[in-house]
Amino acid sequence: MKGNRLLYALAILLIMLVGVGLAGCQAAATPNPEPTATPTAIVTPTATETLVPTITPTPTATPLVSPLTGMPITSTALIERRILAVRIGNDPAIRPQEGLGQADMVYEEVMEGWWDTRFTALFLESEAERLRPLRSARLSGIYLGQQYNAAIVNTGASDGVRWAYSQTDVVNLDEFFHGLPYHSLSGYDYRGRMYSSTKELRDYLKARDLEITTTIRSYVFSPDKPKGKPALAVHIPYPHHCYVDWRYDPASGLYLRWDEGIPHTDALDGKQISAANVVILFAEHRPTDIVEDSIGATSINIILEGSGRLQVLRDGVVIEGTWKLGDPHEPIVFYDASGNEIALKPGKTWVQLVPLDYEVEISVAAD
Repeated sequence: MKGNRLLYALAILLIMLVGVGLAGCQAAATPNPEPTATPTAIVTPTATETLVPTITPTPTATPLVSPLTGMPITSTALIERRILAVRIGNDPAIRPQEGLGQADMVYEEVMEGWWDTRFTALFLESEAERLRPLRSARLSGIYLGQQYNAAIVNTGASDGVRWAYSQTDVVNLDEFFHGLPYHSLSGYDYRGRMYSSTKELRDYLKARDLEITTTIRSYVFSPDKPKGKPALAVHIPYPHHCYVDWRYDPASGLYLRWDEGIPHTDALDGKQISAANVVILFAEHRPTDIVEDSIGATSINIILEGSGRLQVLRDGVVIEGTWKLGDPHEPIVFYDASGNEIALKPGKTWVQLVPLDYEVEISVAAD
């Protein structure tokens, strides 16, 4: 019995020793744990950040407008070209004219002998299928030709005026030397028979390599009615049969033109001539010794350089100011009494050139 007990005790001891060995092996086989990674900090968007992609708005393109009228245009090609400065007569016997009301801007001046007036109609983006009656050039065209980089469209000139043009860089489309775009219409005398069109004149400029691809300095424009004294009508005492009245039409916001007390119309469309702006420009009318006609009347040199008095009518009011010419190859600039450039109303402008001593009548009534 003692022997059996001893064997049993030895067996128990052996089993305990084997268990401890196995436990030690398992402990040795267990790898060291991997170090725990430090979590990356989570950045919270600030008030100026967003998780939604930001869309940058496309800048709005500046609308194309004419430097002469401030009106929208469809293509830069309409203003990147030479201005046509068309000489149109105003003899009572040949009214109504054709194409005069289509011009972007018009200058009116008194003629030698103080008998009638004549127009220089500026065409840039506008077109006219017929321009009539075309008449001869005068010294004023030199100033306007340089200021607007224009081609002067005319049916000739006196020797003295032709010589004066030849001393400048003005493009002078004198019919005597450039006959192709000019035509004669039967049924009229010399005062009313000559005509052309803006298309023919532009085609001729291109054919002669006289066209340009630049633009002139733009006037300032604003649709907002300015402050000023009421001016619903203006009377300009040009001589004899050429006195002019402009009357404001509230319905259209334009001034309508009367010549010799009669509504002045354009024969192309039968409409009364109108303007968004009427500019009264006072300038020295200097006599010359250039003989212009068979009775010995001499040409007038209207001095369009330096500065002088100005009145601008728009929206039924008048703005008193001053005109100044800086660069002779840029248009005259219009300033108000505070020295700010006057904003014209978008649309057509008529410039009435008058002597320094003219008494222009502006009234608060339309008639």
